[in-house]
Amino acid sequence: MESPDHAPPFPHALALRSRRRLLGIPLRTLAQEAALAPELLEAVERGEYDPRSLHALARQVLARTLDVEI
Repeated sequence: MESPDHAPPFPHALALRSRRRLLGIPLRTLAQEAALAPELLEAVERGEYDPRSLHALARQVLARTLDVEI
């Protein structure tokens, strides 16, 4: 069991990745629509970057496209 010190900043990161893949949306396409670098979106999906820290447009695009709450 992971300690809280090693928990990702955004615990639902894997859900974002799973949802994107389920919908068949390529990472680069979603990153472009959200005006993000693909590397940053990858970091979000790995739980290394909290999407709540992204700019408003990116949060809106991710929430709308993936039908998730950020």
